[in-house]
Amino acid sequence: MRVKIYLRSIVKDKENYLALYDSNGNVGINDLTTDVLPGATIIWKLDCNSGIKSITRIYSKAEEHPIFKSQPVNRLLCKGFKLQLEEGVEGKEKYNIECILYDNSPLIIDPYIRVPPPPTKG
Repeated sequence: MRVKIYLRSIVKDKENYLALYDSNGNVGINDLTTDVLPGATIIWKLDCNSGIKSITRIYSKAEEHPIFKSQPVNRLLCKGFKLQLEEGVEGKEKYNIECILYDNSPLIIDPYIRVPPPPTKG
């Protein structure tokens, strides 16, 4: 399974925000929880006309890493990042996305990745 998370800079009341949406249909501004399955590939991409010059870094904020067993890798030609989840992971983990906007201002937000537990057989 592959889940894509798209990023776009927006301005509201003269403040910069990051609008996010994922291929699961979830949408958020400066906050998003994306559900994925164990073993899935997560790809962060800039939306068309995103207002973002580059994604500089994506990394876990948690002391323990139930989901981010490795750090997301920069995809040079795609201006995005990729993370391959291990099989058997579950939980919820907060992470940071660091961006540089086209006006050269930095923007950092901290959404979540969640891997729900497998369904119980009853």
